[in-house]
Amino acid sequence: MNDDNRTLRPIDLNLTPDRATEVATLTDTSQQVAPVGTIELREERLFVNKQREVAGSLNLSREVRRETVQVPVELVTEVLVIEHRAGDHAVMLDGELIQPGQKREIVVYREDAIVDKRVVVSEIVNIGKRVVTETRTFDATLAREELVVNEQGELRRVGEINANERR
Repeated sequence: MNDDNRTLRPIDLNLTPDRATEVATLTDTSQQVAPVGTIELREERLFVNKQREVAGSLNLSREVRRETVQVPVELVTEVLVIEHRAGDHAVMLDGELIQPGQKREIVVYREDAIVDKRVVVSEIVNIGKRVVTETRTFDATLAREELVVNEQGELRRVGEINANERR
């Protein structure tokens, strides 16, 4: 092999879309590759953003409910009891002899109910919020680019060149 066979043929860089896949035929077996250009292959990736929104609300208020209740109360009333017995005619009150014409007052008491209302704490309600995390799965179709090479003409790949030259 002479040095002329080890060179690359020039490539026409003014490629039209129909000739975009045209490639020069390699006759060189060296490991050096001359860069011609770069193609960026792109793909879509998911990026998830979260947005805080109002899910609902609760209105809290205190309302007064009225009901009529009946409360039993034991009230004490004193009653004057006078007993007549046969015997001497002496009148005794609280262990003292009452003389004729003497007056003594006996006070009789009774209890009366005075109904009063007071506000007391009947229940304590704690109000708070808690964060609950749930994981949801969302489906999305992603696209990505792949390099497609359409060969036209008599082209040989690098591996084929080395195999053919060994024969």
